[in-house]
Amino acid sequence: MHRGRCFAVLAVGGFKINGPPKNDKGPMESEESLRPSNETSLPKPTQAGRIETCQEMIEEAMKCLGDGDKKCVLEKTRELIENNCHNGNAVGREIADKVKDVVHELWLVSDNECRCELLRMLRDLGISRNWVRDALGMSTKSLSKWLVRCNINWEGRITRNNVVEEIEDLLRRLGWSELDMCEELFKFIGIDVNAFRRHGIEPCVWLNNLEKLSNLKKPYWFGLRVSDLMVKEFDDIISLEIDTTGSVDAVFFPTLLNTVKTPSLIVKRKREAPAAKYVRKAITLEYYVDLGPNEWPWPINLNADELEKYSIALVMRGSPCSWLG
Repeated sequence: MHRGRCFAVLAVGGFKINGPPKNDKGPMESEESLRPSNETSLPKPTQAGRIETCQEMIEEAMKCLGDGDKKCVLEKTRELIENNCHNGNAVGREIADKVKDVVHELWLVSDNECRCELLRMLRDLGISRNWVRDALGMSTKSLSKWLVRCNINWEGRITRNNVVEEIEDLLRRLGWSELDMCEELFKFIGIDVNAFRRHGIEPCVWLNNLEKLSNLKKPYWFGLRVSDLMVKEFDDIISLEIDTTGSVDAVFFPTLLNTVKTPSLIVKRKREAPAAKYVRKAITLEYYVDLGPNEWPWPINLNADELEKYSIALVMRGSPCSWLG
């Protein structure tokens, strides 16, 4: 049965609870016989009772905060979320905002260990990263840094990467190869793959053995570091960033970074004048991944002498990683 037809059947007869008529008057009965059906709707006192329960738990959580009992606040926060008190559609925005205030206040008075425990609990309870970001009043990048620091893997319930993986898996089951997908993607962005082949160039050859670049000690990453890749160091995070306005790089760069870690994407307008005459305002796609402080093996800041030294070492020695110590 098609989904639309299934919904229609449910709408017509799926919610009837009175059973067959007890007399011969047909389906139209007295108002008394219809009362049980009316009672199936959610009465207002139930929502009011839920709000009252949430309000009481919020007051208990704030009392625990005043007493300096962080474990108590953590447990009350769990109870608030399990009772759906964070859901503005269920209890109203005012109550939902108070739950965010509890989380924020707990975050401010907590040490790093307690903060990590709070983040793990919110993840395990199915809270979205956006909700946590708003509650803590921090940017997406700041939250990502904390997740790296706490060693928390927190993917969204439905992310673009998950969708892409599902589509790729479906295409493979339909008989598509990696080469087929690559060629179709190039065609989608206006690249003539046959034009490459007429000049003896295989357009998707870069896909071969790409997974070998998952090791950041490969000299390829050092070459990329001194060209297009930006490496930024924060307190306890190394961020690898690479951006482009080109169609081909928009396909290649995320695939490249994905060999290390699933990249995040930032879309923004380019301030400089676009190179192409027919382009009025260029759009920059910036891809980045955040790593632990000890994961990036190459020097972050290089002067001319250091660049020469490392380049010579790569050329002269058989093993590109032997000189890393």
